[in-house]
Amino acid sequence: MKKVISGDELKKYMIDAINLLCIPVKSTLGPSGNNVIINDANFTPFITNDGVTIAKSIEDDNPIINTILSIIKEASIKTNEDVGDGTTTTIVLLESIYKNSLSFIEKGYSTIFIKDSLKIASEKIINIINNFGRNPKTNELYNIACIAANDEFIGNFLCKFYIKMHKSFNIKIEESEDIYDKTEIINGYFLDTNLASPLFLKDKKLEMNEPLIFIFDGFIDNIDKLQEFINIGFEKNKGLIVFADDYDDYVLNEILALNYESKQKIILIKNPEYLSRKTMILEDLAVVTNTCINNLFSNKLNYGYLKKVLIFKDITSFVFEKNKKIHNYCKKLKNEIEKEKNNYEKDFLKDRLSKLNNNYGILYVGGKTNIERRERKMRFDDALCALYATKNKVVPGGGIVFYHISNILNSNFIGEKILSRAIESPIKQILINSNLDYNSILNEINNHNFEILYNAKNKTFESINETKVLDNKSVLINSLLNAISIAGLLLTTTHLVINEQNIKPNLNNQNEL
Repeated sequence: MKKVISGDELKKYMIDAINLLCIPVKSTLGPSGNNVIINDANFTPFITNDGVTIAKSIEDDNPIINTILSIIKEASIKTNEDVGDGTTTTIVLLESIYKNSLSFIEKGYSTIFIKDSLKIASEKIINIINNFGRNPKTNELYNIACIAANDEFIGNFLCKFYIKMHKSFNIKIEESEDIYDKTEIINGYFLDTNLASPLFLKDKKLEMNEPLIFIFDGFIDNIDKLQEFINIGFEKNKGLIVFADDYDDYVLNEILALNYESKQKIILIKNPEYLSRKTMILEDLAVVTNTCINNLFSNKLNYGYLKKVLIFKDITSFVFEKNKKIHNYCKKLKNEIEKEKNNYEKDFLKDRLSKLNNNYGILYVGGKTNIERRERKMRFDDALCALYATKNKVVPGGGIVFYHISNILNSNFIGEKILSRAIESPIKQILINSNLDYNSILNEINNHNFEILYNAKNKTFESINETKVLDNKSVLINSLLNAISIAGLLLTTTHLVINEQNIKPNLNNQNEL
């Protein structure tokens, strides 16, 4: 039986859900942010201050609150997907925007009017943020990485490798069995690991030297298609990599059985892309392996070679040696990039060209225990995302840009009045997490006409033109837009329909921390 939740009851559930998510996540904001222990059924309990990881892990026994939580989480996850950072800032903004808007709804303003006003006000704020943006200097990249990781060693170690890789996007971070961090540079074309079965990767890393490569455009439903190459592999004492859309269960089980009986490994990989992108990946691999794409209509089946294949849990690298054919293929891709008008497709073409042209770097994260390695890997991931985001310019950090803008918005317009309060919340939360009196610090910033900011890590005031505390411009913009988007959806939602048998009583203060 269905139940409809509405009115003050629904509003109460929304506030409970926001508090449940926001209180632990916002406690991690800033250099003095706290850690959170996460107990997940799929992993050993671990400690982190990564906002998106914490947000994804928060659930409630009440399905009504869980339904609302899933919508709220979308804001933070979207920010993380777009720019790789800003999860916590998004959640801090979302909480403030929603709660500030409620006070105006209680005064009689319509939710649609408030939603539209927020959108108009956000456009003004984004224009001002753009005026603050500038390209970072090399020494500032180190500061950005250290701040994002909240760890100077991790930030400096990663940034040094990032610069060594010519600020390439081709850096992947993996956990290591060693206690020390180390890096490796490989000439390789890499894809997300998409094995036909997890049984192909029993350890954290599988390395195959000079394997045969069979590329097939379609579904492999019969092992006879592979038998010729399996025999060649045995004769030449070589492993075999098969790359296809998917495989019949019988084929998969036969290959797993062969692997169990033989030293020569056969690995079945599924194409991670679809439609036109699937074909592009096949073409790239055919070039680097010096072979042809096979399909149901091929008169003769062909195979190629690779120098090496490295398979990790998250990435698979096809290591090749450059030649004239690859050089000409890259020139063709460059011409396609120049002609492409769609930015989304252009980025994909650039990504393919980068994999074919540049070195591919792996940073192995060490630690004494699995828990330590996992926690440190998250810090490395945050720092790398922050460095990638600097491509879109940086602004003075520590929440000063939002705070400055909050003081110049027009309080006569509802949208600007709501956002003026909301965008003050990140700098206040940073100072609260540092156990500081934010009123006295903000007064000092006001007295200096916003030409200074407060470095919460060093406990000092700094000039905004000389500070080492920087934020990524794109993180600020995306955090604001995603927070407004989800807050607007919540504000304009008047009813929630759910199975009544799943509902548990909403006990008073059950979510308060």
